[in-house]
Amino acid sequence: MLRELEVRDLGIIEAVRLELPPGFVVLTGETGAGKSLLVHSLKLLSGERGDADMLRAGAEKLLVEGVFSPVPEELAAVLDELGVEANTELVIRREMAASGRSRAWVNDVPVTLATLQRLAPSLLAIAGQHEQRDLADPTTHLALVDAFGGLETMAAQVAQAFQHWQETRQALAEARSRLAQRRDRLDLIQYQLNEIGAACLREGEHEALLEERTFLRHAERIGELLAAARGALGGDGAVTLLSRAARAVRELSQLGVSVGETREQLEQAELLAEEALRALDSLADRVRVDPARLEEVESRLATLERLTRKYGGSVAAVLAHFKALEEEKASLEGVEEHIQLLEDGEKAAAEAFLTLSGELFQRRQQAALALAKEVTAVLARLGMAGTRMELRQSLRVAADGPLTFEGQRVNPAPWGVADGELYLSPNPGEPLKPLAKIASGGELSRIHLALRTVL
Repeated sequence: MLRELEVRDLGIIEAVRLELPPGFVVLTGETGAGKSLLVHSLKLLSGERGDADMLRAGAEKLLVEGVFSPVPEELAAVLDELGVEANTELVIRREMAASGRSRAWVNDVPVTLATLQRLAPSLLAIAGQHEQRDLADPTTHLALVDAFGGLETMAAQVAQAFQHWQETRQALAEARSRLAQRRDRLDLIQYQLNEIGAACLREGEHEALLEERTFLRHAERIGELLAAARGALGGDGAVTLLSRAARAVRELSQLGVSVGETREQLEQAELLAEEALRALDSLADRVRVDPARLEEVESRLATLERLTRKYGGSVAAVLAHFKALEEEKASLEGVEEHIQLLEDGEKAAAEAFLTLSGELFQRRQQAALALAKEVTAVLARLGMAGTRMELRQSLRVAADGPLTFEGQRVNPAPWGVADGELYLSPNPGEPLKPLAKIASGGELSRIHLALRTVL
């Protein structure tokens, strides 16, 4: 329970300190007096993010501090994890500077906003003035019963079972669709596999053939250019002349003449010239005039370019497509066996979902009876004595529903096989009617308070 609340420099509040006695406490004031700011201060203690605009004009930082006593037992593990000693009370302090920086402490131990958010559910429950309107939405009623009856875990299991059934059902539908289209697809796959396989593609082949075609197309001119380059370097050409120059400079060096780096430069030039000559000799070996081979290369390149245009833009892409086709073919050829497995899986998933949903249906009915008893007891203290309330669950019956529950075709949902709605009779002798339709605004507010009291 909140025992003390101190707020400094929040909005229009300069400084206020409240000591709250046990029991029901009401704070009243004129519009703009700061009541909402006090609620916002509690949200800051709950770990809600804030910003510098919240500070009072001219203030360097705002401070909110709350003292809670006694300490809820369920927080013992969290506090122990944080290294916080809290025998009789928790003091939560939050500061926010004008720069936007925020800090928080629990019993003087620095903590993060995430830690405050973990602690908050056991310390505070903040209800807005319009929250009772949610009661007018029947889709929220089952969640209230689940929360009261401790059925959230089971409801989550039902939702997971529903999702698993849906995924299995979708996979089965896709497999059946593939089966219907399998023959046409297999024929197309086989045609493409034969076309690509007959070409016997190899990685790097396209680039090698392009280079070879260049040599074959311009063999005579390439030969002439290579001969000219080799002649300039070989025989009595550049290599020999560089060798002579290098020997002469070495002798100069031996005679004591300073030649600087000239000797090394000439020796390096000689080595480079020899390497260039060897490279040109290697190219010359590849040059030949062969019209027949050129025709073979052109034909092979045409085949490769036709396949690359058709299946991916490069030989690597065509080979990847070939591999994907083989995998798809294997998948399609085993589709009947796969469908049988999926049918068995879908049946098992449906049975698991229906079993869980049926159990949840019964437990919700039991929890709703206890919830109605406690809520009506609270309502009696709020001026609504004689009120009756019950949960009515209705199966989601549909003629074309995919599942059968208790002999009826149903259209399942993540929350089970039935919808639920709270019915209310606020006055003795009146029949039960949907809460969303019969309750007035004031009655909704009191019912909301009663629910918050018992939950």
